[in-house]
Amino acid sequence: MPTQLKIHTFREDDRWETLDTYWSSPLSFWSQKSVRIEPPVPLRVVVLGAVISQTEQGWINYGGVSAVFIQSVQARGRAGQRVRAEIHDEPVHEEEIE
Repeated sequence: MPTQLKIHTFREDDRWETLDTYWSSPLSFWSQKSVRIEPPVPLRVVVLGAVISQTEQGWINYGGVSAVFIQSVQARGRAGQRVRAEIHDEPVHEEEIE
């Protein structure tokens, strides 16, 4: 069950736009979250300007040790395209997708 739902409309063609930001205390570095997007669009996680994870599948896990810095979950789509983002407080496992 999602803990947060967001509707996002892309403003520009083929530009990465931030859907969520996340910071985690060093005391809870093991916690992970996930985002699922409908319809699926490319997603990536950025920390300190560097891409640490990227996918075309419409879902991505984030959090973990690198979340002691601010992580940004970004998506790329067409101008005017609307997507629905489900943010979960737990990671998605590959077998849950199939």
